[in-house]
Amino acid sequence: MLSSAQWAVFLPAALAVAASPGANNLLAFRNGLRRGMRRAAIALLGRFLAFLLMLATVITGVGAVLRTSQAAFEVLRVLGAAVMIGLGAWVLWRARASVSNAGPEEETLFDDAPTWKAAAQEFVTAAANPKALLLFTAFLPPFVVAGPDAAPAALQLVALGGLYLACEAVTALMWAASGRVLAGRRLRPVTLRRLDQASGGALIAFGGGLALADLSRR
Repeated sequence: MLSSAQWAVFLPAALAVAASPGANNLLAFRNGLRRGMRRAAIALLGRFLAFLLMLATVITGVGAVLRTSQAAFEVLRVLGAAVMIGLGAWVLWRARASVSNAGPEEETLFDDAPTWKAAAQEFVTAAANPKALLLFTAFLPPFVVAGPDAAPAALQLVALGGLYLACEAVTALMWAASGRVLAGRRLRPVTLRRLDQASGGALIAFGGGLALADLSRR
């Protein structure tokens, strides 16, 4: 369905985009650190559900409408920024609460909150991020080729989207694994709190940047 030239050009680009630091990869890292590899991997299902829905909207043409509609895109951008800032504030609050409720030697690395909550966070963060929508509306279509021997555009988008999701899965698991490796080093409680504070601050920064960015015309 995809030519060898499409594979050769698209695969490195997809890996680079999928591996870049972002809100969802930061969540995967934190889940690997705080929840373990298995639960972090399960939580990723939330992200991929959101991405599958976005890919479906692009294939059906809704993504193109959102891309050209200033009002619709601005609403999505503001909601996405609010979600990221809220999630970052929650992580910061959890880090502060761990200090208030436990002594420095009592704090534990493991987060025993239900895994579905982590999956919901992954889903909401991906679904509310217009950058993710732009990924499918602006990144995938340029790799579609036309011609008498080419597959239908919709089928090419399905193949390209599936290939990107595979790259996303590999790199997301690498982010989660890096968190798990760090957890195995028996970090001091103060280091764990600082990591949580850094994660929360980064999420707020991502949300603030999203609120200030003019993504709709890029």
